[in-house]
Amino acid sequence: MKWILQCVVLTVALALGTWLVAWWAVPVIGAAYGAWGARQRVTLLTALVAAIVAWGGLLAFTAMSGPMGRLLDVLGGVFRMPGGALVILTLAYGALLAVSAAAVARGLRRMMTAAPLG
Repeated sequence: MKWILQCVVLTVALALGTWLVAWWAVPVIGAAYGAWGARQRVTLLTALVAAIVAWGGLLAFTAMSGPMGRLLDVLGGVFRMPGGALVILTLAYGALLAVSAAAVARGLRRMMTAAPLG
């Protein structure tokens, strides 16, 4: 239950950060979450799932408000790939931003709180 709550809160934070600020809010929020949850086992999985759901929700909302299918056809032609692949790449980009920032911050936090070597 605790994991689901963390995932929902992080999803909302990532979606709002992306919507109100820009894409670069994702690594900032991901790093903050990674540092906060450094001792948890599922920190990186939570960041990954939350980013995919957040950006997927934003894409779905955008698709409802405009001709997303036509845009995917045009962009797919430009990049010479199916439009669905662009959606997958977009979700993967958001997930990689969040999980990589969370991993770096988690590692730094663990190093700083570890016992001194000398």
